[in-house]
Amino acid sequence: MAKRLLFISILFVSLGSYAQGLKVLITEKKKGKRTVLMAENKTGDTLNVFLMVNATGYRRSADKPVLKDIPPGKKIPMITLIEIADQESSYTYDLIVNEEQRNVNITHDKQVKDIEKNIKNRLVLFSTEDCEQCTALSEALTEKRLEHRVFNINEDPVIYRQFMAFIERKLTNETKIRFPVIWNRTETIFGYEALEDIINLLGDK
Repeated sequence: MAKRLLFISILFVSLGSYAQGLKVLITEKKKGKRTVLMAENKTGDTLNVFLMVNATGYRRSADKPVLKDIPPGKKIPMITLIEIADQESSYTYDLIVNEEQRNVNITHDKQVKDIEKNIKNRLVLFSTEDCEQCTALSEALTEKRLEHRVFNINEDPVIYRQFMAFIERKLTNETKIRFPVIWNRTETIFGYEALEDIINLLGDK
């Protein structure tokens, strides 16, 4: 069974300090067809950990990101993947580590209200670091003078979590999250195949 892991760790540190060594370790705990992804805090501080998994060949494709606070030195389960029989399974994941506990006092309802203000009737791209398709789409939209906003989830995972909470009723176990995640004023598009086609689609509104 092939496993392809994409590890992106963004460490938010205070001025004058430096990240030393691995802060959060993601490991697998397998039992039969179940794979539990565990996150271990290797530091002496509580860390706010954001994990998003894109999976194929599993009953659950991890269509929603997970955001948890992990105490110092602790190892906790983040998400469970269950293999589908007779299918090749693989997954990638994005991991963001934030030393500051952000958004702790914001309730689910408040999150949804906040994100509605940011994206209402707008064209919004949710991107990641080193996402060539994200950059290409944003540049093409700028060239076409199509107004849009870009949120980099590595820089602000809280905004992305709010957005996923906002659209969670539309997500299914078959949803495959690809970047850029595009909020096209009234609907969500996960990634694209051809740049010209997506530009034509977004320009029709």
